[in-house]
Amino acid sequence: MSDLETLIVKEADRQGRRANQDAIRQASVDLAGASLTSQGLINLPGRGCISPADFVRDLHSRMPECFGTIDSQAPTAKAAGNLTERYKAEIAASRTQSRITEADLARYSGITRQHLEERYGTAKAK
Repeated sequence: MSDLETLIVKEADRQGRRANQDAIRQASVDLAGASLTSQGLINLPGRGCISPADFVRDLHSRMPECFGTIDSQAPTAKAAGNLTERYKAEIAASRTQSRITEADLARYSGITRQHLEERYGTAKAK
């Protein structure tokens, strides 16, 4: 992410808005060739200067669906940190296997049936 894109993300956060990837992509297109002045303004070649706050407000007015509020972030999601814990929880949740019934055994034959019978026998023993 370029310095200008980082500036836009920080300004959106300061305004209480969370920009998604589409908003950042549009900001990148709009800011192509732009530079930051010593006064902290964004200099758009051939168009003049604009403050980061005004640019974010303009971007939000053009693309309101690409912004959410900072409070709308899911409470279970961590803003920063290691993703490993979330991945471990997701994997553990997906490891539960459905129960095998007699009807399931009747539908299959061969190796598949042998594997299902093993799982069925293990589940019955528990």
